[in-house]
Parts: sequence; C-alpha cells; structure tokens
Amino acid sequence: MKNILIIKHGSLGDLILSFGAMKTIKHQFPNADLFLVTQTNFKEIFKDLPYVKHIFEDNRKKNLSSIVSHFKIINKYKIDLVVDLQNSQRTQIYHFFTKFFSNAKILSARKFSYYKYQQQPLGVQHITQNHKDQLKFLNIDKYFITDLSWMAKSNKFKEKYTVIIPGASKSGEYKKWPIEKYAEVCNYLIKKNFKVFLTGSILDKLDINSIIQLAPQAKDMTKESKIDVFYDLCLHANLIISNDTGPAHIAGLTNQDLIWLANDNKISRSCHPLGNKVHKILSKNVKDIETKDVIKKIDQII
Repeated sequence: MKNILIIKHGSLGDLILSFGAMKTIKHQFPNADLFLVTQTNFKEIFKDLPYVKHIFEDNRKKNLSSIVSHFKIINKYKIDLVVDLQNSQRTQIYHFFTKFFSNAKILSARKFSYYKYQQQPLGVQHITQNHKDQLKFLNIDKYFITDLSWMAKSNKFKEKYTVIIPGASKSGEYKKWPIEKYAEVCNYLIKKNFKVFLTGSILDKLDINSIIQLAPQAKDMTKESKIDVFYDLCLHANLIISNDTGPAHIAGLTNQDLIWLANDNKISRSCHPLGNKVHKILSKNVKDIETKDVIKKIDQII
C-alpha cells in the first residue's frame, strides 16, 4: 500500500474527530503517503497535520467539476486505497467512478465499496467507534485517539483564566446557550478572581460584544482565534466553557476542564468532544440549562 486517499468533509468538529483514524492508518502503513480530501476552508487551517502529505480541497459543488477533480487525484497520485470517513451520497458518486475507472480499492459504508462496512446510525455509538469498526477491515486493531499536541506553540498567557466559547456556526443558532446566562457566569468567575477570555470567530463578535456589555471585565480574544493560538489559549486555561461547536473539540483535547453545553440528541451523543476532562451538561433544549447548574459544576471543578 503506497498511496492512501482519505475523504472527510463535514464540520470542523467532525474533521477533528477523524484525526485519530488518520493517525491510526499512518501507523498501520508507515511507508504509505496519506492524502486528505476535505472542504475548502479547512486546507489552510490544518496544513501542518502531521499524518498527511497533502490536503486537497473539494468545493462540493453540484456539478461535474468535483467528480472530475476527485478522479484526477485518484489517477495522478496512483491511489491504491480510498478510505471514506464521510460516507455520504456525494462520496458514493465518487466511488462509482473510482471503482469502474481505476484500480483503487474503496473502504466505505456506501455502494461500490470493495469492503462491506456497515456504519452504525447517529446516536448508537460515538463516531470514533464507527471509525474503529471501519478500520478493522484493514486488519487494524490498535486505534490511536485524536492528538493535537502538534499544534502547541509557546504559552504567552500566564494568568489564571477561563476561556468561554459562546458562538456556533451559521446554522447552529439552536446550539447557543443564551448570552445573558453566559454573562452571569462571567461575572461569577470574575468575582472568583479569574480572568475571563471570550473567543470565537469573527461571526461571534456580536454575541461577544453583547456579553461584554453585561460583564465589562470580560475580555474579547477573537484576535487569538487562529487555530494554533486558540489551542495554546485553551491548553493553559484553568477552565473552558463552550457551546456545541467545532472549537470545543479542540478545547476538549487539551485535557483541561471543559464544561460542554449542548442539546441532548443523537448528534451530541455520537459527536461529543473527546478528552479526559469533558463535563457534559445536556438538555433537550440547551437554552433551558440553568445558570445555577453551570455554576455548580464550576464550583466542583475549581
């Protein structure tokens, strides 16, 4: 096995959860070159991913261009094996052309796969268990957990502080805990002599500014949202509090205490952050989680 192509689109969190599978594949095939196909905005973010030789962008447009680009990768890099960690209708289309017009074998839960893998539906088990089950078809028994230590730079944050991640993706408004409740928690932590750093992407600025209006001593750290800096910020935090959002998966893997606020549903049961110190507070509707329950958990931790 010389050249292996891994497909993983999905959200930021889903991609991070798949890094363990990539590390496992590289360990099993140390002399093989691994290539990753993912969505456009992740190529630059994860350019230093140590297990992968090259990252290709897939614009996932509803036309032939994505199919043609995918097939060019298969042939140009003489791909021997395609490991489909996305297992979507789109990747099934890719597999049709790969199966009939190349020599690459396919490991997927979709049609045209060389290996007959049956993926468990959401809510049955964590997505990383699906990855473990899938990789057993390659005679892999030892699975490595996702490791982000390669992101660590140098710690420039020396204070006792809490990181709060109050945002979510554009389509994730239903995953947001209310800003008024975040502000209450900020003020409680400040009274406990903690610095409070609010972070997220530029899309979260409105929410962060609204929290600061109610908790003026909290600090806007969105300028520190570049992914390696964000990792360092979380790595040295005394506590992290976050909605169900991609950066929470990075925060969990620092193995610092993370309070994760989420809706209790199939997605949160299968795609929650990994880490030794993830404290989940779930509700059918995340907005109904009481501030007092979060503060109680804070007191248990600190």
